[in-house]
Amino acid sequence: MKTKLFFLILSCVTLSCYGETFDSAQEALYLKNIRQVTSSSMGFSKAGEGYFSPDGTKIIFQAVPIGESQYQIYIMDLNEGIPAMVSTGMGSCTCAYFRPDGEKIIFASSHESPELNQEAAPGYKRDQYHWEFTPYMNIYEANLDGTELTPLTSGSAYTAEGAFSRDGSQIAFSSNRDGSMNLYTMLADGSSPFQVTHTTGCYNGGPFFSPDGKQIIFRADRDKPNYLQIYVIDSNGENERQITFNHAVNWAPYWHPNGKLIAFTTSLHGHMHYEIYLANVETLQEQRLTHNRSFDGLPVFSNDGKKLLWTSKRGSDNTSQLFIADFIMPETLSLN
Repeated sequence: MKTKLFFLILSCVTLSCYGETFDSAQEALYLKNIRQVTSSSMGFSKAGEGYFSPDGTKIIFQAVPIGESQYQIYIMDLNEGIPAMVSTGMGSCTCAYFRPDGEKIIFASSHESPELNQEAAPGYKRDQYHWEFTPYMNIYEANLDGTELTPLTSGSAYTAEGAFSRDGSQIAFSSNRDGSMNLYTMLADGSSPFQVTHTTGCYNGGPFFSPDGKQIIFRADRDKPNYLQIYVIDSNGENERQITFNHAVNWAPYWHPNGKLIAFTTSLHGHMHYEIYLANVETLQEQRLTHNRSFDGLPVFSNDGKKLLWTSKRGSDNTSQLFIADFIMPETLSLN
């Protein structure tokens, strides 16, 4: 929605537009002290998909420098607010993550591709939201300043979307190395790859280990191309269960530290209007978190569960940027 509506807010208001309600008072029940942490003033035309360091003092994220077309990876101390590029500046990057001990990072990069500007393979696409399966995209480990860059995977496939288990022993990731996008795990040094899902002709991606390491949450378009639903599967590839059942696109699931809840992104309110929801993976009960007139998505929790970091276009310039807030657990979903 390109038309910008401006409000002088003296108290919480409710905006109704095209039958949809944007309730700032409802959002404030669960998200306190919302603030923007990246911006175009930092030299980014857009930024997003951020993750907390283990101690919650830093974030790692991807951003496109102004004048460039591809994402690079940055780390920023939340108190200092000064981003530092930790990728090479070449090729395309995505899906960065801190190792649980806070000493290393991983991210996916195509900087070693024999043709950096080669056309990317078609990937997920739904209207304006899409990502490509870039050839020679592989997962790398590095120090926090980007030095000692070491490949953990290799080859011409798209291998990305990596995240550590809580104990740091394994990495879950997505790859089309077998011809279709499936989930895999490997040891933290890149050895012993194990294929978790075995589907053909559909997309399985965005995996994250549960806090106890026994399950993996992910997104997949099993029923209808590009219409993603949320699934959970045991890390050994058994006992797969579907979590969302709707007509929308549901993606970017992320575990709350209690291991019972996830936050995820959904187009239930329109594909030009993504919102963040919570879901209980056992009861499938859901609770809406964000109430905004643009895009809110890619939510992640800090390790203590007290902060939420997400990507949004709610800023004044309508570009994708990172926002952070204090998270208040809804009483209806609170679990011990």
